[in-house]
Amino acid sequence: MIVGKMADLAKYVGCHPGLDAAIQYALSLDFDQLPDGSDPGDGQYFHMNVFHTDIRGNPNWEMHRRYIDLQIILEGEETIAWLPLSSLEEFTPHDEERDIQFSTDPKEGALCQLNAGMFGIYFPEDAHRPGIGSGSIRKAVLKVLVDPPQLREAESPFNHLGTARLETDRLILREYTMDDAGVMFLNWASDPEVAKTLMWDPHPDVDFTRKLLAQWIQAYQSGRSYHWVIEKNGEVIGDISLMTWSNRTQDGEIGYCLSKKAWNQGIMTEALMAVMRFLFAEVGFRRLTLRHATNNPASGRVMEKAGLRFEGVQRQAYPEKEGGFTDLALYAALKEEWLAENPA
Repeated sequence: MIVGKMADLAKYVGCHPGLDAAIQYALSLDFDQLPDGSDPGDGQYFHMNVFHTDIRGNPNWEMHRRYIDLQIILEGEETIAWLPLSSLEEFTPHDEERDIQFSTDPKEGALCQLNAGMFGIYFPEDAHRPGIGSGSIRKAVLKVLVDPPQLREAESPFNHLGTARLETDRLILREYTMDDAGVMFLNWASDPEVAKTLMWDPHPDVDFTRKLLAQWIQAYQSGRSYHWVIEKNGEVIGDISLMTWSNRTQDGEIGYCLSKKAWNQGIMTEALMAVMRFLFAEVGFRRLTLRHATNNPASGRVMEKAGLRFEGVQRQAYPEKEGGFTDLALYAALKEEWLAENPA
C-alpha cells in the first residue's frame, strides 16, 4: 500500500509499468472538468471510473488478484483501512468476473484518512476496506492490470534482484525489519535538522515510523524495491534507496539520509558507492542521478566523492520548509564510465 498527496504521486513512477501509465494519465487530467463515468484509460494497462458515492460504513475487507487499485479522492474525505492479505481469514470465494474477494475478518487494521487531493495505491497483497466514515465523496478509481500481455512480451532491461545485502569495510546495508523502528526514530527520523532540506517532515512519534516501515517491508515482496537501512557496528544510522526508476530510459534516482552523529565520517559516500556498484554491475542500470538542495552543500560533496558529476541546477525546483523555493543541484553517473573510474 502507498498513501500520499497527489502532488507526490509522480514519485512512485517505476513501481510497475502499467501503474506508471495510470499515474501519468491521472496527472494529465483536470478532474474538475471531467464528468462522472467509465473511462477506457489507455486501452492496454488500465481503465478508470469516476463517481460520486455516499459513505455508509463498510464491514468487509476486499482484495483483488488481477488489478492494482489507484484510488484518488476528488471531493470529501474517506477513511480506508489496510492490512496485509496474509493476516486475514474468513474469505468468500473469489469472483473471477469482477476480480474481487471479500473477508469478514473482524480485525480493524490500520486506518488511513484520505482527504480531497490524496491517493491510495493497493496491490494484490493489500487487503483494504474503503467506505469508512460518513458523508459523500467523489473519487476516481484506476484499475491497473498486474500482468497484461504487453508486459509478459516486453523484455525488461534490468536483472531485478531486490534489496540485496551489501557489505563494505565499515557498513552493512540490508532490508529493514520492524525491530529497526525505535532506533530509526531516535537516530534520524525524528530529527528536524536531518529533515531540514529533505522531502519528508520529522516523524511525530515512533508509531508513525512503525507504520511507514510496515509499508516499506511489504514492498520488498515485489522483488523490485531497492531500499536499504545502513548499519554500523550493529546500530542503524541511516537510509538509502532507489526512489524512482524507468524501464524506458534505464535510469533511476537515489536518495539518502544519515543520523547526525554519523556525519562527516565518509559513511554516506561509502554506502552510496556500494549501492551504485550494485545497481550498475548487478541490476543493469545505465544512468543514476542524485539531487540536493543547494543550501545543503555537504550533500553535494558526498556525490562528488562518490564519483558523480555535476550536471546543472534546477532553479527554484524545491519548496523550503520555512517557505519559498530553493534550487536543486543535479548530479549523475553513467554505468561504463563510473565502473571504469571506480574499479572494485
